[in-house]
Amino acid sequence: MERDNEEIFENLQEILSKLPDHYQILEETIDVDVQKAYFELGQSITIDPEQDQPGRLIQQLNNPGSSLHEVKIILQKLAAIDSVEAFRAIEAYNQQPHPKLRSWAILALQQSKMLMHSSLLDEQQVFISTGLGGKDDKLRYLLIFPYTQIEEGISLMPLQKKSLKNELTYFLSGHRGEVEKVQFSDRFATAMVLLPLQAPIPDIVGNILTECNQYGNFLSEDVLITNMKKFTKKEISELIARHEQKN
Repeated sequence: MERDNEEIFENLQEILSKLPDHYQILEETIDVDVQKAYFELGQSITIDPEQDQPGRLIQQLNNPGSSLHEVKIILQKLAAIDSVEAFRAIEAYNQQPHPKLRSWAILALQQSKMLMHSSLLDEQQVFISTGLGGKDDKLRYLLIFPYTQIEEGISLMPLQKKSLKNELTYFLSGHRGEVEKVQFSDRFATAMVLLPLQAPIPDIVGNILTECNQYGNFLSEDVLITNMKKFTKKEISELIARHEQKN
């Protein structure tokens, strides 16, 4: 991995080291733009104690005549009210949300859950969300391993593919990580993995490259790591091409 990537992860580790003991990770995969829109709208919403009572908001939420934008606002108002009734209403809506509001409803439920926990436990709660989500205390990452110069139409040897899978499993498990999926394409391999917040990702990836490249030096040192979104093969190829142009 390049030094600038290592510095990014070092800064991230410094931030994570300051987190309180109690935090929750959003498990679902939700588009980062949707998350941004949710929190931006939330900053502009104010709660009127008289008008925005849970019972009245729930009636509006269940009203077929409410527009999608109105439902968005209602969900966020309910999520900002410290009330079991409001939480249960959002929870019920999540069972059969409007298809276009599924991600919005998930974010509202997570916000409401955090508010309830903070109130009941009287402790600060931190909500961590990325485009790829996570599981328990782990974040999900997409690792993209570009190959070194491989001729057109020639794929990795079975031994090389097996090596990457084995080394991923070995080095991730040593840090309580998990390998969810490994896929091989003509020009790169991808791995969807889960790792704890404090995992030393640059070291893990560096060890994987060192071990794998004993079998033909087939992996580039320029591994791409993201937790923003799931990329298509075309998007990954474009990312690699742009990265190569910069270097």
